[in-house]
Parts: sequence; C-alpha cells; structure tokens
Amino acid sequence: MVINIRLSDRTTAESDDPLGRDWYGYDPDATPEQLWANNRGDWFLSAKSISDERWAALNYQGRVVLVAKLKNPNHEILAGNTRAPKKALIGRVLPAGHSIHDALIGTQVDYAPGSRNSILYGPDPEMGEVDADLAEAGDLAGAEGQGLQMDAEVRKTIENAAQDRLMRYYRDLGWTVTDTRHDRPYDAEAVRGTDRVYLEAKGTQSRGNSVIVTRNEVDHARLYPGLCMMGVWSGMQIVDDEVDPEAGEFRILPFNPDDGKLRPRDFDWTIPGDAP
Repeated sequence: MVINIRLSDRTTAESDDPLGRDWYGYDPDATPEQLWANNRGDWFLSAKSISDERWAALNYQGRVVLVAKLKNPNHEILAGNTRAPKKALIGRVLPAGHSIHDALIGTQVDYAPGSRNSILYGPDPEMGEVDADLAEAGDLAGAEGQGLQMDAEVRKTIENAAQDRLMRYYRDLGWTVTDTRHDRPYDAEAVRGTDRVYLEAKGTQSRGNSVIVTRNEVDHARLYPGLCMMGVWSGMQIVDDEVDPEAGEFRILPFNPDDGKLRPRDFDWTIPGDAP
C-alpha cells in the first residue's frame, strides 16, 4: 500500500512546530527534498498501519507531486501532543526514472466526497496496479528476482557491499583476491597456490531467485566452466544510506550460466533449484 498525504496550500507553521518547520503544505517553488522535509509530519498515523508500508506520496489538488520510499524505521513519534501521539515519516525522495516514482507521479488520488482526512491508503504499485514492465524495472523487496535499480547511488552502494562481502569471504579462506571490476568481465580474481577462480557478485533487495548478468559475464563463464563462482546477496536493506549487514541472505554458488535459465535483457539467470 501507499500512504497518500493530501497537501494544503503553503501555510506558515506555528512557532512551536514539533519539526521546527517555518511552513508546510504545497509550495511549487520548493525542491522535492524541501517539500518532503516540510510535509513528512505531523500526522495522526497508526504505527501498525505504516509498519507495512514502503511508499509515501504527497498530492496537491488530487495529483501526486512527490513520491518517497520509507526507510526502516519508517517513522518517528513527535512530542507535545495532547490527544494521541502524532508521527513524522522517515524516507527518501525518489527521483524521476525510478519505476515507482514514474508509476505514481501525476496520478489522481480520489478522496471520498466531503472527506477532510488528509491520509488515504492506496494500492501498492507492486501489486499489479501499474504497468508490469515498470514494476519489474525496479529492484524491489519481496520481488522474485533482481530488477534494475534506478537510483544510481543506491545501486552503487548495493553493488559495492555485495562485492566486498564476496571478496572478504575468499580472503578469510586464505585466497589472494584482486579487484578486477573495472576492466574485466568479472568482479574479482582469487588465487590460492595453483588454484584460480573468477568471482562475480550480485546484490539485490529482491528474493534473489534470479539475477541480472551481462552478455560479457555469460561469455566469460562459458569460456571458463567450473572456474567461476557467484556470490548473491539477496534481501538487502538500506538503512540511513548504508547496507544493513544483518539483513538478507548471502549465497555462494558455481556460476555455470547454462545450468539455470537465461532470459535475454542482457540476461536474467534463474538460479538452479538445487543450488545451496
């Protein structure tokens, strides 16, 4: 589900505003980050309801003007309330090009006639309410396989963490590991005595049943059968712009492309069912 938040026109905040804001509401001249910072709270929200949410969308005059991905923790409780604790959401503004942003931005949010409630829970774009190709494009938690991560910063963070973990694993076993990601069709080379293996790392927020591999990676693995290993870190989570080292599952398995299923994209490689 998506937490839809209806914005009023820009309004001057009270001097004792719990978020220390000067204003709230919609300002067409504000940056997306400013708009989010000034409207992520303070709201009467159920902690139980928002614990299951991953997206928040701000709308003005019925049209979505901003989309954010909620972090973990996804909210904070604000002080100074007399009736019930109000909350402010914690999240990151999604840029244009991100599949969820592009699926929701500009869409209509329909409130019941006469409703004064600013909060409305809408359908999750991952559940078939948007074009399937858009949903598939994102690397989404809970999805079966790896998708394209549209946020370049998040993508780099995930890729680096997965490769660092794979290289560390082999170094801890006594291998000499060389980072080759920038000039070879594999991420690293591990040598121990006369043994040599080629390492490929994949990080994904999905379940990791399939991962994206390039044509060069497939061609190289076919040239060196039995000598290529892949580390797959699935279920990865980003907390405060850093990878949670305790989240997800890390597997190391032989990378023999023809043992699984390849679907051209470059390729999706479905990991063999009997892989560890």
